[in-house]
Amino acid sequence: MAMTGRKQIRLTTALTLSLLAAGCAGDPERSPDAQAVADAINVVFHHAKWRQIPASPANQADAILFQQSVFFNGSSALLDEDAQLAIDQLLWEAEPDPGTVVSLSAGSGDAPRYDRLTLQRLEAVRVALADRGYEAVLGEAPAVPAPGSQSNEVRMSLTKFMPILPDCDQPQPLEPDRPAFDTAFGCSNAHNLGVMVANPGDLERGRRLEPADGEYAATSVQRYRLGEIEPLEDEDTKSE
Repeated sequence: MAMTGRKQIRLTTALTLSLLAAGCAGDPERSPDAQAVADAINVVFHHAKWRQIPASPANQADAILFQQSVFFNGSSALLDEDAQLAIDQLLWEAEPDPGTVVSLSAGSGDAPRYDRLTLQRLEAVRVALADRGYEAVLGEAPAVPAPGSQSNEVRMSLTKFMPILPDCDQPQPLEPDRPAFDTAFGCSNAHNLGVMVANPGDLERGRRLEPADGEYAATSVQRYRLGEIEPLEDEDTKSE
């Protein structure tokens, strides 16, 4: 019976691989250089295997809660030196990003139940934070309140996102094992992005886009039609 062309190709390939395997076996009469080549072929044909390339590492962000308490003396709503230091301590420890909003709470009740003195104390803390460049709003008591819940206490809390950078270390095996370079594809790019990102919170959730300025977009089209586009300046790229 005649053998088809496809079966002949398969049989030829199988015979070739068998001969290569036999030729790569250890031979005491073979020179060291020839044996090294044979060993390399043996590794390729007998130990090589397809491996799924791991996904590129991704940056993450972790939300950290910072809290600090401000205490008032007696029935006063004025911030003394200790209260000012408490506000500065929170900002020094948290190093909040510009635009961070500080949440204020007092006692164990909600904002509608605050008496006049408590509201005055909350306002005093809010003004002090505003003088330091940070906005403060009334918020619910945090899930993990600061130690103590006294009537003369105002609690400040803020959440800051910290980037979790990927680990790009590639521990390499010792000889004679071959080094591996396929375990951190794109890791350096992800690490650099995490270092450069202005707001680490963007790594955790997207930022809502503001509505586009229709007037500005329309005037740009009008300037283009009238030829009022400023030409680009020529730059000399030749080095002296």
